[in-house]
Amino acid sequence: MTSPDLPPDVDAFMDFIGQNIELSGDLVWQERDRLKSDMMLVPNRWAPSRVSPEAFRSKCEVVGMTSEDVAEVVDWLRRAQSGRRLRPQHIKDYRWHQDPA
Repeated sequence: MTSPDLPPDVDAFMDFIGQNIELSGDLVWQERDRLKSDMMLVPNRWAPSRVSPEAFRSKCEVVGMTSEDVAEVVDWLRRAQSGRRLRPQHIKDYRWHQDPA
């Protein structure tokens, strides 16, 4: 499910999220918190020069998110890219293991 429009680290992270969606049947709170936490702790991974909302939206759809979840997650991306804070509820120190290249 590689997306040529996303950097490899973001693409791999979203594939991981998609595997967990497949196992649980939904974008559960753990995956929501992982996304928010990484967006806050590694802002350069999610910078507008690296991740466009359109490419991110497409990847979210490919990994199996519902249209409501896609809209919500893309909104988080836009907020993070504009410098606004996201608040994960439980998992606040999660960083995807691949560093942005």
